[in-house]
Amino acid sequence: MRPQKFFSEQRQQCGQAIVWFLATIAACCCAFALVYNVGQVANEKEKTTNAADASALSGALVEARILNFEAYTNRAMVANEVTVAQFVSLDSWLRYDNEMLQYIALYTTPIPYLDDITQAVADASQEAIDGFDEALPTMLKVPEYTNYALELARTAVNDAGYAAPELIAEEIARENSSSFDGQDYQANLVPAFTPLMVQLNYDTWKAFTDDYSGDQRTNAASVMENSRDVFTAKRGAGELIDDLNTVLKLLGAGLVYPNFVKTSGSTQLKGFNHWEGQDSLDMTLTTPSFCLSSIVCESTNWVPAPIGYGRSDADSDDSTGDNLCNVSPSTFNCTMAWQDGGEPVSWSGTSGDGIPNLRDLAQNLSKTDPCSKNNFSDSPSLRFVSAVQKAGAATATTQRLGMNTDIAAPEGSPNLKDNLQNGDNMTSISQACTFFLRPDKTDKKAGLLARQDGVHEYASLYNPYWQARLTAPDDGFKQKLYVLIGSPGLDSMTPQPTSPDPQSD
Repeated sequence: MRPQKFFSEQRQQCGQAIVWFLATIAACCCAFALVYNVGQVANEKEKTTNAADASALSGALVEARILNFEAYTNRAMVANEVTVAQFVSLDSWLRYDNEMLQYIALYTTPIPYLDDITQAVADASQEAIDGFDEALPTMLKVPEYTNYALELARTAVNDAGYAAPELIAEEIARENSSSFDGQDYQANLVPAFTPLMVQLNYDTWKAFTDDYSGDQRTNAASVMENSRDVFTAKRGAGELIDDLNTVLKLLGAGLVYPNFVKTSGSTQLKGFNHWEGQDSLDMTLTTPSFCLSSIVCESTNWVPAPIGYGRSDADSDDSTGDNLCNVSPSTFNCTMAWQDGGEPVSWSGTSGDGIPNLRDLAQNLSKTDPCSKNNFSDSPSLRFVSAVQKAGAATATTQRLGMNTDIAAPEGSPNLKDNLQNGDNMTSISQACTFFLRPDKTDKKAGLLARQDGVHEYASLYNPYWQARLTAPDDGFKQKLYVLIGSPGLDSMTPQPTSPDPQSD
């Protein structure tokens, strides 16, 4: 009888543990589904943010490279204009040497044998200067036509700045796609927001640079003059003349002696359409004289004798410019160079009025906007904004996979929904900045990029130090963007990038 009672009690307890076990399994499934769904949503949010960051940074990088290309183009055009100045300098200097050799031949005519040598040298010099004068107009066309090509390339690339960054940004956004269940869900620019983004970036780019022409070319002319080499900017008498002066002073015992002085020797840009070069050599005679105190003094006077002079003008109106004599009043050879410098060479440049039109930063740009301050730049900068939206169908949650997570149980039926940001879409807005920053020489990582003279450089389109970096948009601008897409509270759900390290790349 006792064994029968034992089996009866076992039968009364059978099945109670299974009920609790199934309820526990159901709760675990719900918890697992919740964790899985949250993970999927967080993962897709991160992908959307990364896509927006990559899109914005790519667009800004395109703009930075365009600005650097324009800087290289401007530098090349300046170099070509300096080449024009060098041709003018060489023409003036050759004329000056030729006149000097002609007068040496004239002054040595009474000396037998020597006159034959000096005359032969003078004849060879005349042939050389005649050949150079004939070739000079053609030589000036080479830098002029080169600048034509550079100007066309610069204009084309700048015009591409209106559309190329947008196209690259959109392509990068599309490449950051996700897929499941055999379908591909692309990351796209927000459809309702695309026109606004394009117009915003377009207006920012358009207002950032300007094409300076006519009387606006003052800065360009200044850059060209400052880019001249020593031969173009200041041609001295030369070591041979300096040594001759030393010998003449020794022979005169420091009392009576002649001295040769280079009274002009430079090439300058007058206005915007006239390169003028002038060279002249004059002589002074130093003699002793008596002062009121009966002490012997020196008296130095200019000798009005032709020695050497030359002049060259390249312009668009066949005019001769100013007398470039560096002493006052003008000496004999300075005046001869100015009055008898030969016919001006025709040169109109790419603008038809001398030096070319160079593109540079627009005036009155802000130097304290967030893009500049956040990237430690004290120069104007521009921002590129990109919005990326990914459909909720790209998130492989349990509902998207067709799994029924409704559980009929006393504990309730947790119907897990996607916690998406913008309706049933993932939306992320990113901003990247294009700014100018040349490393300081104290930066050990800068290497040759830093100016070794320690001079600080400000932004311009003459130096290719434009770079791009992701930067957090300021709160006011960010809130306006989210309001425009109909999600004013969306910005509070978006993680904020930290300010970049000034030493980071």
